Amino acid sequence: MRRIGFIESAMRYHRIMLLVVGLLVILGIYGLTVMPKQEFPPFTIRQGLIVGVYPGATSEEVEEQLAKPLERFLFTYKEVNKAKTYTQSQDGMVYMMVELNDDVHNKDEVWSKIKHGVADFKLQLPSGVLALVVNDDFGDTSALLISLQSESKTYRELEHYLDDLEGRLRRIESVSNLRRYGVQQEQITVYFDPDKLAVYGLDQRALMMRLFAQGFTTTAGTIETNGQELPIHFAATYDSEYEIAEQIVYSDPHGNVIRLGDVARIVREYDTPDSYVTNNGHKAVILSMEMREGNNIVEYGKEVDRVLAEFQSTLPDDVQIERIADQPKVVDDSVTSFVRDLLVSIVVVIAVMMVLFPFRSAIVAATSIPISIFIAIGIMFITGIPLNTVTLAALIVVLGMIVDNSIIVVDAYLENLDKGMSRWHAAVASAKNYFGSIFLATLCICIIFFPLLVTMHGEFLDFLKDFPWTITISLMTSLVLAMIFIPFLEYVLIKKGLLQHKKENGKKSHGSMLDTVQRWYGHLLDWTFRWPKLTIFGGVMTVVLAGVIMLGLKVRMMPFADRDQLAVEIFLPQGTALERTEAVADSVYRVLAADERVKSVTQFIGTASPRFQATYAPNLPSKHYAQFIVNTQSVDATRSLLDEYANAWADRFPDAYVKFKQLDYQNLTTPIEVRFRGDDIASLKRAADTLMQGMRQIDELVWVHTNYEEPLSGVEVRLDPVESARLGINRMTAQTELAACYSGFPAGTLWEGDYPLSVVLKADSPDTTQTLDRIGDQYIATAIPGVSVPLRQVATVSPSWNEGQIVRRNGVRTLSVMADVKRGHNEGEAFKKVQALAEAQSLPEGVEMEYGGAVESDAEITGPIISGVTAAAFIIFLFLLINFKKVSLSVVALGSISLCLLGAALGLWMTGTEFGLTCVLGLISLMGIIVRNAIIMFQHAEDLRVKRHVPARDAAYDAGKRRMLPIFLTSATTAVGVIPMIISQSSLWTPMGIVICVGTVVSMILVVTVLPVTYWKIFGNVKLKQKPYEA
Repeated sequence: MRRIGFIESAMRYHRIMLLVVGLLVILGIYGLTVMPKQEFPPFTIRQGLIVGVYPGATSEEVEEQLAKPLERFLFTYKEVNKAKTYTQSQDGMVYMMVELNDDVHNKDEVWSKIKHGVADFKLQLPSGVLALVVNDDFGDTSALLISLQSESKTYRELEHYLDDLEGRLRRIESVSNLRRYGVQQEQITVYFDPDKLAVYGLDQRALMMRLFAQGFTTTAGTIETNGQELPIHFAATYDSEYEIAEQIVYSDPHGNVIRLGDVARIVREYDTPDSYVTNNGHKAVILSMEMREGNNIVEYGKEVDRVLAEFQSTLPDDVQIERIADQPKVVDDSVTSFVRDLLVSIVVVIAVMMVLFPFRSAIVAATSIPISIFIAIGIMFITGIPLNTVTLAALIVVLGMIVDNSIIVVDAYLENLDKGMSRWHAAVASAKNYFGSIFLATLCICIIFFPLLVTMHGEFLDFLKDFPWTITISLMTSLVLAMIFIPFLEYVLIKKGLLQHKKENGKKSHGSMLDTVQRWYGHLLDWTFRWPKLTIFGGVMTVVLAGVIMLGLKVRMMPFADRDQLAVEIFLPQGTALERTEAVADSVYRVLAADERVKSVTQFIGTASPRFQATYAPNLPSKHYAQFIVNTQSVDATRSLLDEYANAWADRFPDAYVKFKQLDYQNLTTPIEVRFRGDDIASLKRAADTLMQGMRQIDELVWVHTNYEEPLSGVEVRLDPVESARLGINRMTAQTELAACYSGFPAGTLWEGDYPLSVVLKADSPDTTQTLDRIGDQYIATAIPGVSVPLRQVATVSPSWNEGQIVRRNGVRTLSVMADVKRGHNEGEAFKKVQALAEAQSLPEGVEMEYGGAVESDAEITGPIISGVTAAAFIIFLFLLINFKKVSLSVVALGSISLCLLGAALGLWMTGTEFGLTCVLGLISLMGIIVRNAIIMFQHAEDLRVKRHVPARDAAYDAGKRRMLPIFLTSATTAVGVIPMIISQSSLWTPMGIVICVGTVVSMILVVTVLPVTYWKIFGNVKLKQKPYEA
């Protein structure tokens, strides 16, 4: 009994096969509607922030006593990436940006270890270090930023509404963290009168101790009675500012008392803020919402919409709620656009098939496209691969490759019919005879992406990890369909071969366009075989020309984002008062508010927004910094705003830099950065100053500066150890009294329900403009009750200058010279000029130099990509060697990859597109397509030459003629399939579409002309052991 193969079994039991295919398609349609949708794959942000508070310490003291010990401790953790971890030591503060290694996958576990370790380590630090806080949520991205604003309501009232909103939102299962920004706390300020204190013989310390003691809560014990334990509680002493005013601060035996209200005025108020938030010029508080991992962010947005609509109806008319960052909408728009492009691509590819192929043949081959796509989506759904722009882009890229398998099978079926085979046997043979070459070719395309998953790391690995799997699932699905579904379909629908079809329909045949293409190709092929050396030389020169063009291309590995949103960052010198920052920000705001292209402007004055995009890292809060989130009418409006304002406003203010920042897919603080490393700050500054002088002459650069900030002026108070000890004055008491005079000092907390009110002790109307002499006149209490002395009696007061900021990277002082690039100029071109200056500079002894910024970021991608592509080429070579069993043929097939370069380079050059990461993905796709075509062409030639003993020249010529049409159809469908991607003008995916579209067309011409001639010349003189060819 004849054994039935898998292909024939599928045809014989076609009802079962069709049922399985139908169910898988339904699964895909269902998965498309319910599977998680994202704009991009989830990024693991391996950054964290450690903040140390060391009041009263200079930046040098903070570095030596806090930053350096903290570095040494953190570097004991093997998970910490020392090269990317740096500290910023400032006056009384240290910020340590900690980066974990790229191989850390469970970052929460690592941060938990670090938190426990830091808590124990703090005991080893100076006692003046008040806090050491580890923020491991620094990389968390907000899904939504909601503004609650009002001009008439107080911050406390807004916070009350926010409590209500948070309670409603927490009922949504997918809601994760909720964080507040811009909230201002009420406080009770005790403004004491120094003159009255002196009259009554009181001092600040007495007031402070009374207030602190009355507000302190501790245990009063328990009593046991009748077998019960009764805890003892003391009622709060203060319920309001009136009780505080009645607090007795002095009494004598005669019953005379002095109340706090006699020597101070007590005021409930909002203190002058260090930072605040406004939305469209109105007082506002911001709620940042995050989503639990694994949920559908689009559905998350819809659930939040329902809650917000319900909550809005409960608000007074003078309280408004507004979204200022809306990730669900971004994802919905992005995914919807991509799904639309995918469907359009399917329709376009099918239309091209209808034009180029006979109608029934086109129907059979084109049917595999939607079926393969929906089955692939179904498999992605059950395997947990989400739907995002990366996976959707992969589906668009493989459209032409999907139909290629079906085209080859259908073409072979038509040829078998023309040879006189029955439809059944022709269908079985069409799939069976080409299974090996199709499988190898498909496997080569699939495998070419996977080495990147080994060589890439960090955020780029997170970005790419689903791309190879989507390609593989789609192509393997199409391969299975080409083996079991297409044979049955062609058996049912196609009853005549091409020759018989032409005889019956004459020149009006639907395949006449292919005949024209075939005829023109025949003339071209004849010419190449007449001039073989010139043909091969021309092929080599295309590679050289491609290299020349690529060297001239502008490079930016990750592009700017397409958003109807932008950010504005305002930087002033360190030490600038918040009022000046506010004045500059207000000037910028007024211009934006009057612009019709702007929908809303949210101002963060003295602080930064939460991370509202994964690659946009928030800045550290500071009074000399402000940030805007600007929502525009459209993506085009964003671009036009940036074109108009970015360069014009950069240096508009003499003491401020205004940065109009287009949102970016690269997590860069600054694109140009040259780092000088060494121990001596003076040497580092000399090297930096020399480079900065040259950089300021480069027209493309703006805001040339260093990360050490400007020197910070201050006041140094040096106590006389003898005199101060004699009067019982020490450093701590003197600092506390000065703080109370000039900044205020916390003396307790009053609770109103769950609302805390800080009680702050402060001198009444202090003269903040007083000179150093006036500071010396400030009275300080001594150990003798009621006796105070001027500060100058126990200390010398003098001006001082300290480093505004000291930065250490990888445990070494590192001064970075940084600059932004003007809009319209390429960062790579600007960096070349900076590099030329830096390389020509002689460095002081002990100073080393390295590059950061965009060049460092690009290098982190380029190296792994080269390694991945090299590994992929080696794997493909092994497959080719196993299949052909000839080193020479395998080398030629692998070398044909280079034929894709010219088309890709021409496409990018003609359109003025920057070369980036997605261009690399396009090139890799082209490499797979060319290797696939080479395999199918060389396999046909080998079958003729080895099995049928055809001479190499005739075998090569026939391989070209026979395989040209499938290659042409595949190239045509692949090229038109990405046209919607090009038309979309996506900064991320349009470059890949250009590479694939133009590269496919040009490489197709080179493949069908150069490869047949190359095969002939390699094997033309090879003698076979078999019997000679018989014509």
